[in-house]
Amino acid sequence: KSRAGNRTIQMLDSVREALLKEKEYQDLLDVKSTSIIDGYHDFVFVNRFGNVQHQGTLNKALKRIVRDCNQEQLDKANGKKNVLLLPRISCHILRHTFTTRLCEANVNIKVIQDALGHSDISTTLGIYADVTKDLKRQEFEAFEDFLRKQNNKEAV
Repeated sequence: KSRAGNRTIQMLDSVREALLKEKEYQDLLDVKSTSIIDGYHDFVFVNRFGNVQHQGTLNKALKRIVRDCNQEQLDKANGKKNVLLLPRISCHILRHTFTTRLCEANVNIKVIQDALGHSDISTTLGIYADVTKDLKRQEFEAFEDFLRKQNNKEAV
């Protein structure tokens, strides 16, 4: 969408391992990526014909996974109330959740902005950086501790 969208993204080791396992699995099935998009090739998320997976197809798969997991939980519950069920999940919600977790881990907001490919920091802050109740509570507790320490220094 913008020049900021063209970037190198740092990859977590666990993600790299999962992607390599997927490629090994595809090699076993003799599935090869055949798509070329903007000069890029050898994609990981391809269908059985080697074409890049469409986001809608991935979202449908996520919907089926959530449905099946929730049904399993309901079956196990045997009529009990307060069964914990998964919410609706999409590719974009996964991006949103990842960003929120980065914020909760106190990753520098400029690093998050770059990883997401936002040219304007207000996009990162305003749209993606949902703050959970737990994070708010933790941050205010940390601030309170900071103030207490400052007051103790001044009293000495």
